[in-house]
Parts: sequence; structure tokens; C-alpha cells
Amino acid sequence: MVKKSSVEIEDLEFWDKEKFQNRSLNIWGGPKEVISIPVPDDVILCDACNTEITESPVPVYLGNALCPKCFRELERNIKKEKRDGS
Repeated sequence: MVKKSSVEIEDLEFWDKEKFQNRSLNIWGGPKEVISIPVPDDVILCDACNTEITESPVPVYLGNALCPKCFRELERNIKKEKRDGS
């Protein structure tokens, strides 16, 4: 289970695995051709590093799913920005 953030992060959400169901990838095959490929409901990949995410809930920042490692890195960066006054 992923720990909720200890720092306030705007645009951060935590999604249950059910929210990732019934997804598909759309690939543009030509000027007017779109190919839709279904994504298995049990496959959730980190949008930053492509690691498979097995923990729940999944941290989602600005629409991007994050694995625990990338989520910790986001937290560190946000804390540093707040500390530095950026």
C-alpha cells in the first residue's frame, strides 16, 4: 500500500486499481487511421519509468501514474522547492 503524501502536492490524486480498468492505447497509423489497443485491467505502469505498479492506491500526479520510487522523488522535489521558496 502506498503511503499518502506527507507534503501538500497540488494536482495529486490517489486512484484505486478499479479506476485503471477499461483503458486502451490509441495509435495514429496514418493521416486518418487510429488503431485502438486494449490495455489489460491488471497492468498499470509508471508513466515516468515504465515500472509495473502493484501497490494500491496508485499516486497519480497531473494524470500520470507513479510507482513508489518516482512518487518519493516527486515528494522530495516538491519539499525542496517549498524549502527553497521556488
